[in-house]
Amino acid sequence: MLKLHDDELCGDSYKARLLLGLLGLNAERIRVERYPSRQQDAPAFRELSPLGALPVLQDGGTTLADAHAILVWLAQRYDASRTWLPEHDAQTHAAIQRWLGVATRLSHIVFTRREQVLHDVGAPVPRADRDARPLLRLLDETCWFNEAMDTPFLCSTRTPTIADIACFAPVELLDEAQIETIDYPSLATWCTRIKRLDGFVTMAGVYAAH
Repeated sequence: MLKLHDDELCGDSYKARLLLGLLGLNAERIRVERYPSRQQDAPAFRELSPLGALPVLQDGGTTLADAHAILVWLAQRYDASRTWLPEHDAQTHAAIQRWLGVATRLSHIVFTRREQVLHDVGAPVPRADRDARPLLRLLDETCWFNEAMDTPFLCSTRTPTIADIACFAPVELLDEAQIETIDYPSLATWCTRIKRLDGFVTMAGVYAAH
């Protein structure tokens, strides 16, 4: 039985829940409330995640405490179609690694700013718009080009990969982080496409396509 330790409002936790939904997998969810109780600092949880990071996935004897590592694990172990993380396509595999790096950087900017806005945690992040801009421009231009080439997902594929999941969460939470989105119209089209996938799940701040 899969067990997912997560927080409903955590952007990285949502990445894991989203892929679980898209793969049609059930997992026992164990809530770890970050704010205001900071349950991620409890000794019992630190045994699972030494840095207190969410989410944490337990799958039999394996424990993973990193959102992107969880995406890789789920795709390799449970995706019979081998489309979420193609094993024998070196070009796509390399592209996925590149976009996971972009997702890591963008998530840090967006989620840090969002926590300050929603929970008044940490110092204000006045440069979040500026820091996010080159990453969002890259994503937007890539989505525009791939749409024109009829390979509408980030890795120039006809079906989504875990790279799309990793980048989707911070993009969808830009508004809650008070980061401007109007200059990235192709991102909106890409987000809607992901929202229309079978098994898509929502979270607070991330809604289904109309």
